[in-house]
Amino acid sequence: METNAIATSELRLLLNAEAFGFGPTAAIADCFPHLRKLFGTIGYVGKGHTLDLQKPLSYDAIHDLAVVGDGVELDRLFAGYDVFLTALDFDMAERARRAGLWVAVYDPLTWYWKEISPAVRACHLYLAQDFFGVRERMVGEAESFGEAVVVPPIVSQTPSAPEDLPREHVLLNLGGLNNPYWTAEDTLAYARLVVSSVVQSGAVKLPLVIAANSVIAAALPEYGVRNFSREQMQGVLASASYALMTPGLGNIYDAARHNVPTIWLPPANDSQGQQLKLLEANGMADGSLDWETFVQSGDEAVAAAELDYKADQGDILKSITALVAGTAGSAELRAALTRRIAALIAGLEGDSGGCTALTARFGSGGAEQLALILRTRARRLNLNQEKEHVQV
Repeated sequence: METNAIATSELRLLLNAEAFGFGPTAAIADCFPHLRKLFGTIGYVGKGHTLDLQKPLSYDAIHDLAVVGDGVELDRLFAGYDVFLTALDFDMAERARRAGLWVAVYDPLTWYWKEISPAVRACHLYLAQDFFGVRERMVGEAESFGEAVVVPPIVSQTPSAPEDLPREHVLLNLGGLNNPYWTAEDTLAYARLVVSSVVQSGAVKLPLVIAANSVIAAALPEYGVRNFSREQMQGVLASASYALMTPGLGNIYDAARHNVPTIWLPPANDSQGQQLKLLEANGMADGSLDWETFVQSGDEAVAAAELDYKADQGDILKSITALVAGTAGSAELRAALTRRIAALIAGLEGDSGGCTALTARFGSGGAEQLALILRTRARRLNLNQEKEHVQV
């Protein structure tokens, strides 16, 4: 990999992120500044909430799939680019590959998949983010991976903020709720339950900053919910005394980077649940609001509270939907949740977060490395060749 400055490439780069939670789109947003230095033309194609974090960035073009569609116009869009990088959208990776683009896939969930997507083997470059079990799996299932590189977490190597920066507020971050199995009403129900419970607990003594996507922010104006850019969110985290966040991998590594004590909210999907269990098993969780920790015995929702997060994804999402509705509709369960929140906040000790051990174990600087690796591999493209004959 080249370590010196690289002349800006004439290759045209198209970025994309799966519309599942905020993690994929946040990772692309974090990589963008480093890619911007290396590629002369960069576009983004995506849909829904993934656009929230991309719109503030200096793209040459942003293509909304709700407008472009999935037909001929998408193929025409692809024809305007040479290189395609997606965070976790395997279907789009396959579509871009068929259109003749040089395709790279960034995957923070190599450890999680029950089966590795065929798109991984078919793409030109697979970028796996290091985490528990990633390297072991890539060795044990080598036949599932083609050209592959393990990169450190998408966490900056530079200090997040001066050590003496005042920690003057508390962050409640609802990133990571949107997924294909939940309706807009399901997502809003989770957000409303959590926000109202934190406020009603009375345990937050500092100003409360609440972050969510633009749709949730618009739906909950009474709580002052805001949609932040990635740059703004880093500032909010750096000055937070502690945080309450959904246990998505992006949030987990944000907590690690900024050394923020964090109480993890009830998982909104199966990967969040598995990640929370891994943090707990490795002594890295400062506090957990996993469903079974506050759901009381005697209520009919209890049977669904002990979730097997490794079961079928659709079934888990249905169970979580039922738990949200059951908790919101039960005065007993809402009281149990607010008591648990208050107890966890009261029990936070010190000003260091348990997740900082993650970067000590798996490293940092992944965004910078990913950009350089992508540029180094992609620069082998011969622009005089027809796209369908590209060799790298």
